[in-house]
Amino acid sequence: MPVARCAPPLLAIALLLVAPPLRAAQAADDIHTLDRERVSASALPITAAAASQHVTVLERADLDALQGLSAADILSRQAGIVIDRGAGSGGFGALYLRGADPSHVVVLIDHVRQNDPLSSRGSAVDLNTLSSDDIERIEIVRGNASVVNAEAIAGLIHIFTRRAAPGATLGASVGGDGLRAAQASWAGTALRASATQREENGEGGARNRVRAANLGWDGAVGERTRLHAAARYSDSRNLAFPDDSGGDAYAAIRSLDSRRSRSRQLSLRGEYRLRHGGAIEAQLATLARDGDEDTPGVAPGLRDPFGLPAMRSLGDYRRDEAQLHWLLRAGDGLMFTLGTQYQRERGDLDSLIDFGGFALPAGFSLRRSTASAFAEARWQAGPWTAQGGLRYEHPDRGDDATHPMLSLQRALGGEHGEWGLSVARSSKRPSFYALAHPLVGNPALKPERALHRELYYATAADAPWSLRLTLFDARYRDLIDFDAGPPPQLVNRARIETRGLEWRAGRRYANDWRLQFEGSWMRVKAYDGDGGETRLRYRPRAQWSASVGMPLGERRELSLALRHLGRRYDSSIPTGERRLDATTTLDLSLRQQWGPAQLLLAIDNLADARSEETIGTDSPGRRLRLALRWPLQ
Repeated sequence: MPVARCAPPLLAIALLLVAPPLRAAQAADDIHTLDRERVSASALPITAAAASQHVTVLERADLDALQGLSAADILSRQAGIVIDRGAGSGGFGALYLRGADPSHVVVLIDHVRQNDPLSSRGSAVDLNTLSSDDIERIEIVRGNASVVNAEAIAGLIHIFTRRAAPGATLGASVGGDGLRAAQASWAGTALRASATQREENGEGGARNRVRAANLGWDGAVGERTRLHAAARYSDSRNLAFPDDSGGDAYAAIRSLDSRRSRSRQLSLRGEYRLRHGGAIEAQLATLARDGDEDTPGVAPGLRDPFGLPAMRSLGDYRRDEAQLHWLLRAGDGLMFTLGTQYQRERGDLDSLIDFGGFALPAGFSLRRSTASAFAEARWQAGPWTAQGGLRYEHPDRGDDATHPMLSLQRALGGEHGEWGLSVARSSKRPSFYALAHPLVGNPALKPERALHRELYYATAADAPWSLRLTLFDARYRDLIDFDAGPPPQLVNRARIETRGLEWRAGRRYANDWRLQFEGSWMRVKAYDGDGGETRLRYRPRAQWSASVGMPLGERRELSLALRHLGRRYDSSIPTGERRLDATTTLDLSLRQQWGPAQLLLAIDNLADARSEETIGTDSPGRRLRLALRWPLQ
């Protein structure tokens, strides 16, 4: 009997509950103060609670209960986020937020953007290529994410890698579905290094393996200057049934899609504190990624009488960025920043499409550079706070673009909380694939555009129950869609309109018990080029979660999390379109501190609820996870 489904998990829980409590080790937190003051919702220093956008921040304490999970699994546990394919499937893990396409969400790792415009998925990020065991903090910004990240027209995910306490730390995780993970880190007074590896298996031979290594240095130059240098390398290998193939249940071609990706990034950030307040900040960053994808194709079926041909692709992408901005306070009520940014991109794709009787080359090469300037200001007078921003972009290809945003907030006084509203316009330029692919590319494509409007209410910070309600309206225009032609090509014609409600409520009791409720409800309308409505994949109307944290003494904590994902549409070539059933899962985790070591025992999907992740691919069933982290200071 598999270990993930047998009785020993309950016995292990009982043993931990009666184990003698030991003293907990206090982990140091080495993230610089500037990162703590500023979430990625604004170029100005602001906390997540004070931002006009709906922001979720997962701190190290939140992530400790999720050790061993993939980055996709961690994010899919947040209400309002859908990941179509988890790491175990070996497939491309795309993130859907507020009804938009995955390419409309920007993903950063340590301030460096990960989106790759060579992808046929419109520069969406494959979350199953990201390491998870070296994560320190995750910021999730819903809606337009500041004038600094204008292409984040649906939202932004910012992942910060772990800042180890002085000394060395070792970690390991094992579990069902072939889960094996290891992590090692070391930190001195200024230098730090870490390395991670994670593997997980799925149905029909599917597999995911991710490795990553990080090197960082923080140091002061004089009394007013601080420098941060970082390097990262990651390597991923995924085996999966191709998209639209029907997965293990329906795929007629049993060969797997093989994807290999290697990524390297370097960054140097500097901060100079001015004598009379404010700061000058600069960043240089480069990202290089090369990928190798070999797909066997998809056999003809109900949705497509021709199917998809086999294809081999080699991609090479590089982005270099330079950014400078000046932050200044003008009295007690006004703060503003002025900045400039320059980005240079290069992408080469070498592709060969196998139609059986003959092979067709389909490669391209493209270069693009963009110069931008932005400004953002916040003014506070009494209970009122107004914030506005403007970004101007001048690309060497295409038209100039201007992106404004404005928010207004009012504190209600006492324990009555605050309300706020905001409006923002933004755009995203077409991907390299959409512009230059020799078979379907269209160099005349225009940028995709978005308009976001939000209204929220939040309780006071010291209220017994914390509550935040957000009403949002998002409209996406000139979305890139496929036109069968002739000739077949990508065109600007689709649009999406999304309206919804997001909520978050929680309470911390005197005995340190914690309750948290989070969820979203939305209605999505999508229109094709003829103005008719169409149904989109992976847009459930309702999602919610409820969690409780129960300290069992000073060195032990039990956590329960109930999650619901509503019904959603999917489509595959052998089956056509159909709905995936809703699913509700219960996760349990128990953390025990033994001296300097921390042990985690977790059972995912405790009730073994069954559902499909995509058509023909089952979601993971009940699984036991064990994780150990051991500081060696």
